[in-house]
Amino acid sequence: MRNKKRYAVVIDTYVYAENDYMARRKAHDIKRGIVGDHSRVIEITECPFASMQTRNLEDISEPTLNNSNVWVESDELPF
Repeated sequence: MRNKKRYAVVIDTYVYAENDYMARRKAHDIKRGIVGDHSRVIEITECPFASMQTRNLEDISEPTLNNSNVWVESDELPF
């Protein structure tokens, strides 16, 4: 990688999901599939088709797997 330069790229796409949790999960799956863990999700916005109203998700963290390989919602830290 000595001869390669690093560039920041913003990728915009739509994700269809049943709820906020699944939208976060799909967004991070796409991120990992594109370039591995060398990128980050900056923003996730709910934008219904043909609607002018959008909503930014407050929590865009990546969901985690538990010991049984089941996706779980992260607990908030007490501070």
